[in-house]
Parts: sequence; structure tokens; C-alpha cells
Amino acid sequence: MSRKKKNKNKKKSKIVLLFLLLDIILIISFLVFRDATSLNNYRKEMEELKKLDVSVDNYDRKIKSSGKYAVVEKAIKGYLNDYSTELDSVLSILNDPKLMKVLSYDNYTKDGPEFKESIKYLNDTKTSYNEKIDKLIKTMSLDNIKDYAYEVTDSPYYISLYNEFMLDPVMLDKFNQNKEILNNSKIKVNNIIDTSMNVLNFLITYKDSWVIENGGIKFQTEELYNYYNELISKVRLV
Repeated sequence: MSRKKKNKNKKKSKIVLLFLLLDIILIISFLVFRDATSLNNYRKEMEELKKLDVSVDNYDRKIKSSGKYAVVEKAIKGYLNDYSTELDSVLSILNDPKLMKVLSYDNYTKDGPEFKESIKYLNDTKTSYNEKIDKLIKTMSLDNIKDYAYEVTDSPYYISLYNEFMLDPVMLDKFNQNKEILNNSKIKVNNIIDTSMNVLNFLITYKDSWVIENGGIKFQTEELYNYYNELISKVRLV
């Protein structure tokens, strides 16, 4: 091969290498830019999430980032949305018409004097409610919040991003506020159920000593009537 041809091939190889190097630089630049854009979108969306109220707002929102950032974003939104949905379900018991009417005269007529359906309903409701609310309170514990990140990624970087948001003072304050709401609700609902159960058990015990007349309850003795009113007043006070 002539020297001229060798130089020509050498020059061609340098050009090819230069283009390959340029392609690599362009690809890296594109990936860096894409990563920076995705991170920016992620952080913007996290700031929006901080403005929401866990007890009333919906976290089932469109994913704004991409790649691994999208995985973290989806995990956070899924976690918060599940929590918000369960919270709404648990707190809605206070609006359950059946619970509110279990001590109504209509129910006394319908289910009394043995109150088998009502007693079963109260027992089942108490068991289900306490299981749900205890699970919900546990869900917002620091250990559970931290552990959830490992279900979606094992990357220290993306785990730190997850913790950066979920353990942010703003979010922790929201979780603590809702924990207090749940604990107060637990006390209130259990008191309502327990005192309602006491009233029904009293009516069962003295089933031959009361009747429903003209939309009201009448007892054979004033002592029983006074004791019934005392039990009812406890239900109203909780």
C-alpha cells in the first residue's frame, strides 16, 4: 500500500472517530439535559403536592416526570392516594345512617326487642373500624414511610429523593395532624358504639318492661325510664 493511501485511510479513521466522539458527546448532553428536565418536573410536582390536604384532596394525579423520577413520583402519589382514600373511608363512619339510627324508635320497632341484627352490626362495625384505623395510623409511622421506598427502588439516590419529600417537615406535620384526627375519631366512634351497645343490652334485659307507643318509648317504671335516659345521654355526649 502506498504512503499516500495509508495517509488517506488514517485521515478517514480520524474523521470517523471524531464523528463517533461527537455522537457520544451529543448523547451524553441529551441524557444530562433530559435528566435535569425530569428532575425539575419532579421537584415542581412535589411542591404542588405539599399544598394538598391529605384528608380531603386527591393524589391520583398525572405523572409529570420520567424515568426513575417517575417511579419515585408514582410511588409517592400512590402511597398518599391510598392513605387519603382509606382516611376518607374510615372517617365516613360518622355519617353512616345505620349507626346514627341504631337507637331510633324505628329501629326499636324493626329489630327489637332482641336486637340481633343491630348487635351484630355494632360488633362487626367496631371490629372492622378498629382494624382499619389502626392500620391507617401505622401506615403513617416513620418506619413504614421509610420502608415503602425500598419496595420501588434500591438506589440510594432515588430513596433519598423519596425521603426528602415524605419526611419533609411540611408533610410530617400533615401526617401528625391526621394522626391526631384519627385518634380522636377512634375514641369518639368506639364510645358511640359501646354506649349504643349498652343501651341495646339494657333494652334486651328489660324487654318485657318497655313498649313503643306514638313514636316514643314507654317503661313500666320511672326508675327504668330514668336509667334509659341516663344511658342515652352518654351517647349524645360523645
